[in-house]
Amino acid sequence: MPSSLHSTSSSIPESLSSLQRLAAQDQHHAGRSGFRLFAHGGEAFALRAVTADQARSTLDIQTYILEDGHSTRRLITRIIDAAERGVTVRLLVDDLSVGGLQKRLAMLDAHPRVSVRIFNPVRHWRRVAPLRWLTFALQAHRLHRRMHNKLWLVDDAIGIIGGRNLSDDYFNVNPAHDFLDIDVAAVGGPAVAQMKRSFEAYWQHELAVPLTTFITAPEGDWREMYALCHRSAKATRYTQSLDALCARSLDSLLSPLTWATSSVVWDSPDAAGAAGLPPIGLRMSHAVGQALSSVQRRLLVISGYFVPEQLDTIDIFGLAHRGVQISVLTNALEASDVPIVHGGYAPHRKALLEAGVKLYEVRRKQRVKRERLHRRRHAHSRPRLSPSQSYSLHAKAIALDSDRLIVGSFNIDPRSVWWNCEIVVIIDSPALNRQLTLIGEWGKQPRYSFRVRLHEGALQWRTLDDHGHSQVLTREPGSPWRRFQAWCCARLGLARYL
Repeated sequence: MPSSLHSTSSSIPESLSSLQRLAAQDQHHAGRSGFRLFAHGGEAFALRAVTADQARSTLDIQTYILEDGHSTRRLITRIIDAAERGVTVRLLVDDLSVGGLQKRLAMLDAHPRVSVRIFNPVRHWRRVAPLRWLTFALQAHRLHRRMHNKLWLVDDAIGIIGGRNLSDDYFNVNPAHDFLDIDVAAVGGPAVAQMKRSFEAYWQHELAVPLTTFITAPEGDWREMYALCHRSAKATRYTQSLDALCARSLDSLLSPLTWATSSVVWDSPDAAGAAGLPPIGLRMSHAVGQALSSVQRRLLVISGYFVPEQLDTIDIFGLAHRGVQISVLTNALEASDVPIVHGGYAPHRKALLEAGVKLYEVRRKQRVKRERLHRRRHAHSRPRLSPSQSYSLHAKAIALDSDRLIVGSFNIDPRSVWWNCEIVVIIDSPALNRQLTLIGEWGKQPRYSFRVRLHEGALQWRTLDDHGHSQVLTREPGSPWRRFQAWCCARLGLARYL
């Protein structure tokens, strides 16, 4: 049933914040939450920025990667502004990306209403990079288990989960490279309550260590951090587009909402501390596997890292042999930001194609020059691409039949199944399923992706050249160095750990 963001009721207290009033619409949609997909990085950034600006009570942020950049500096100023208004801010960052940002995070943590915790940290030699990475190597049995979750939760009213980390590459700001990604925003209802429980489970866990355990900054240093971010947040044509999007209202960014039943599932943080393979009771991959096993007709997998090997309850080949029509959109070797992962995927291509699976691999650059793509204001908006940029697919989303979808941080690969901690939302919605399918159809176009086929037992890559003409390649595109990395992975049998 279509719903307006502007529907109001006299039963919604006027004392609530604008975010909470928006979420309170769930009283008209019993047992459901409002959802909107975000495929455009600029809009995904704007939603985070605008909700931080409007936060009144709490701002909970969980991320795998946090990098210094134009987008993150803009977000940090908004985080500090929120704290100055009395908002309680909690930031949980996986330790893998902290590195040289440790001092700046300590400056942020110096604000009395901001708390920073580090998940599964290196306990020693944190300030000496070579020794820090040596510690990672020596304790790989524990430290290769990372918190891959991404969650942005404001006033316990609106939550965002998906594939995007906090970095310029994910918000259409980096002029050289862009990750093509998907987020979903949830408003009110059970989904946001479940996201809150997930965040609390990680925040309170013994592996979430206060940053002050390792480093502290003088009490007033957050002001220096704030000033630094303001001074260095330079205006470029990319950041100007972000700033323009941030001028939009929250209603505009979230319109239209689709109200649907859902289930948010996440790995127990205990899985990161398990001595061996974490038991099935600690892993959310079992829930994903159950959802996939119920598919009857059609499955679309969008996964930046796709390695269909030793996935426990997730059986792509079994579904294909049962007659399910499966399409997979993943990265080409030339586009992958982690070429070694391609070595775990490539050996399966022939078997997948023989089983009837359709394979599409995103190219490093679009192949038709000077094409202009205009951003739409709808939930299935497409990324705005520039021929000067290179691209990698980073999205993690699945369309099941014609009525359900899964969006979150979970890739179809052994790392997501066994080693990382992840979070997804499973949504029952034909409308959102159609929107995700449209995103997939856009990405599968030959101007953006290779269609991988078998011809007389050999692989071919079909696409368009720079003039829009059909092109068939018999040698996999990618540099010698990328080929070597992928070959090493396949030769050494590393797929189980990717």
